[in-house]
Amino acid sequence: MGRAAVLVIALSGLAAVSRPARGDVGAELAAVTGALPACDAERAHCVGLQLHIAVADDGLIATPAWLAVQLAAANRHFAPLGVGFQVVGADALPAAAAHIATREERDAVAAGRLTGKVIHVFVTGKLDDVDRPGEIIRGVAWHLRGSDRKYVILSTVAPERVLAHELGHVFGLPHSTYAISIMNKTERAVPPPEQRTFADEELAAMRPVLKRLLRDRVIAEVAR
Repeated sequence: MGRAAVLVIALSGLAAVSRPARGDVGAELAAVTGALPACDAERAHCVGLQLHIAVADDGLIATPAWLAVQLAAANRHFAPLGVGFQVVGADALPAAAAHIATREERDAVAAGRLTGKVIHVFVTGKLDDVDRPGEIIRGVAWHLRGSDRKYVILSTVAPERVLAHELGHVFGLPHSTYAISIMNKTERAVPPPEQRTFADEELAAMRPVLKRLLRDRVIAEVAR
């Protein structure tokens, strides 16, 4: 499925949602949670995502449409694992979180917010590469120092498969060399980007991690 097809699917659930005025943060948050779809009933597991979205001068830094594209891609890539993702809540981050530049800022944005048995996703406008000064990245799976609980920081420059990539890290995957894999960051022509997903070996590696996260109540099934 190509980028355009994913976009059509992701936006189909937004058509009936009234658009709040930009800058009305409360209404924008309600639009986000109201527009994004629930887990597919056929998925064996439904995992909750809690969104934390930075605020810019004119409102939330991310639109429901952009978030829907990220969510649709994550659900597509995790389908062979029987896992679906559903946004269970959204709140606003202060304007300072619109640019996350340092390791300390990656820690600070999550401090006091990692509650509940969900995966937390923090959305920023600019995410600096802490290992390469002057460069930016599109997303990262991070954890507070002294804790092994991972969360995702996602930049609004991220193309559609970045949330899925970072959730792969949350479920224990490293970067890989499989040509098919969205965990492979190397430049390559084959297969084309629209055909890339998790390798079979990566799906097998994620299954016991999923089981452990559920068993240890790090995450819990969303009631359906």
